[in-house]
Amino acid sequence: MKPFTIEPADNDSITLSGFYMRNCLDFKAEYSETTGKISIPAGTPVFDYCGSYLIYLYPWNTEDEEVIMRPIEYKYIGNNVWECNSDLMLVAIQGEEMQMSVFSSGSRIARCNGTTNNTSYVGTADEQDEYIESRPSYVTISGNNIDIYNILQADQYGYGVHLSGTIDRTAGKVWFGYTLTGQANDGNYRILTGCEYDEDTNMPTKVAYSGTNNYGKVRASIDLEKGEIAIDPMAIWVAEYSESGIMVDENQFYEFVKTVNVTYDVSKTDISAIEAPSMTNVEKEVSHIDYYAIDGRKLAEPQEGSLVIKVTVYTDGTRKADKIVYLRNR
Repeated sequence: MKPFTIEPADNDSITLSGFYMRNCLDFKAEYSETTGKISIPAGTPVFDYCGSYLIYLYPWNTEDEEVIMRPIEYKYIGNNVWECNSDLMLVAIQGEEMQMSVFSSGSRIARCNGTTNNTSYVGTADEQDEYIESRPSYVTISGNNIDIYNILQADQYGYGVHLSGTIDRTAGKVWFGYTLTGQANDGNYRILTGCEYDEDTNMPTKVAYSGTNNYGKVRASIDLEKGEIAIDPMAIWVAEYSESGIMVDENQFYEFVKTVNVTYDVSKTDISAIEAPSMTNVEKEVSHIDYYAIDGRKLAEPQEGSLVIKVTVYTDGTRKADKIVYLRNR
């Protein structure tokens, strides 16, 4: 999920900022107060590459492999969520040359309903930089399943960090799974886990709950009535791929996240079935599966061990997107 902002422009339009990536162009879209539909003109410029060429956003006809000139429509589906079922393509035009890159295979817009505050540290014990940060976030709760989007700063591709977990309502606790947050330029993975740390050096020492079934998980306290979540310390570690999977290097880390506190509107977290594909897709028939690079390029055959977006397309037209490490025949 990529964070961006929407602001009113006039009576029947809105301005979208940060829709494509960091430092992209702002643009206007039509907005219907009657239906809640957001309509983005086909061919809207979304990025200016150093003044040398522009990148435009179009609906895409996958079968005929050509752009579609009708507007991109996001229909309001309830609970502050808008959905577009069209494939979207980025088109870079430089002179007479055109280059295509997939933006998304279906997408959603969700209104943030929470705020996340964190204190993080980067560097060694002797030369640590402290970062006190705050950002809007999106919290959804379905039964005992909870998801928090944009809980930490967006990665180099503009995606905010997403945590998914299970609520123990009796104890007022949440167990979140560890999550990949991207890849560094040297090819190493960035993985966010719960961690133990040394109070004297203020440095993470190892992945939390080593040797247990909760290895790497992130624990949190939750007050469901007040809409408050306090998350235990976490670290973003250097990780490598091997035949046995992702291996965390506990001697190297990118960031120590000492505190994270989330507040959210308890009246705006219940989600409808269409927003919970992991639960509703159990009985659905899969049409096909597509893979995309993190930068949006569609992949014919992902590289073994690479970080990709897996898009499962069902016969009823709905889609489910997951960020995964591609492991062939597993």
